[in-house]
Order: sequence, then structure tokens, then C-alpha cells
Amino acid sequence: MSKDPEENKLERLLKDGLTSLWRKEKSEHQTTKGIYYPSYIGSCLRKQFYIYTVGESVTSEELAIFMTGKGVHELVAKAFGEIVKVESVEEKISLELTDKIKLSGRIDIIIADIEGKKYLIEVKSASKIPDSPYESHMLQLHAYMQALKFEEGYLLYWNKRSGEIRVFKIIKNDEMMKKLYERVAMLDYYISINSPPPPESYQNGKIWECRKCPYLNLCNPGPV
Repeated sequence: MSKDPEENKLERLLKDGLTSLWRKEKSEHQTTKGIYYPSYIGSCLRKQFYIYTVGESVTSEELAIFMTGKGVHELVAKAFGEIVKVESVEEKISLELTDKIKLSGRIDIIIADIEGKKYLIEVKSASKIPDSPYESHMLQLHAYMQALKFEEGYLLYWNKRSGEIRVFKIIKNDEMMKKLYERVAMLDYYISINSPPPPESYQNGKIWECRKCPYLNLCNPGPV
């Protein structure tokens, strides 16, 4: 059964609109050597290399994840605001690692005061709540904690299918900070020599990440 032209038109308009929103959001991400992003740094370094050297692109699946995540973030911030004072939402941070390298990003929520304590919260939407927080998310949160001088922060996971919520308290530690600095330095090095780093996702057995990566054909890591 062939589709009605108007059906195709509406689908195309929505996809074009989502792409436009995504581009506006990403326009703040300068793909300039020396400026890197906490939300990316825990993911495959080869993918990040291509973002900086080829340009950022997005798949249909990534568009859907982007919009779902944005909606969840806004809802969580609004829900907290009904009960407690939210000091900041999407606050910009900047963390200088060297005189030529810095991290730039936005922390999701800072709750101003609950019984005399501030809370730094990073929100993640997921199809499944993990048993323990993902390392990439902990690296991201460590960048925010370091920049804002917090000794602890919280990762809040929201299951976008069931509505289940789970919060993990993360204590800033030297080992995670060391790993964060090393990954940023490694990315900067490979961009400097204009040579792609090893395909981390593929080597670590995360084939599903390769399958949905917009740079799969360029990367060509192996059978997927």
C-alpha cells in the first residue's frame, strides 16, 4: 500500500524540524582544537576525532535520543522546581586543563538549598537503568564537579520506557580525574597530528555503538 503524499510531507517536515533544533543546539559546540566537551569525552575517541576533523552529523536514531533526552531534562528540572529552589538549569561551565586545552559544557541542574546543602545533578534518560553509573557519565560529572568546586555530584537516570528513576551519588576522586585529563590530552594529540585514534567502541566490543555511528563508513573498524 503506497503512502499518501501528505503523510510523507508531514514526516519529512518533522524530521527537518528536529534536525534544525539539533543544529541550533550544537551550534554552541565549537569544534575548535583545544576546546572539548564533557558530554563527549567518555565516548569513542575516534568518533570525537571525526566530529572535529570532518564535521558533526547525526543519524535519525540520534535525533530521537536528543529530543527525548531534552524533554526529560526539562521535565526533571521543572519537577524539582515545584518542591525546592532550583538555582540553575543548564549552567555553563569552563575548566582549563592547560593554557591551550579546556573543557566547556553545561551542568543540568543545581538545586540551591536542601537543609543547607547544594546538589549538583546530571540527568540521563535511558531505555534501561544501569546497576551502576556508566563511566562516561561519571567522567562528565567529574568535569562539572571540578569546574564548580563540588566534592560530590549526582547522576539521575530516568527510564524513558517505564518511568523508573534511580539516583547515584558520585564522590569526586583522583583516579577518575586522572582518566578525564588523560582522555582529553589523547584526543587533543590525535587531532594535532590529524590521525584517527583506535576505534575504541569496536575494540571494546560495543558493536551497537558502531552500527548507529554516523561515521561508520569512514571509520570502517571491521565487520559489524
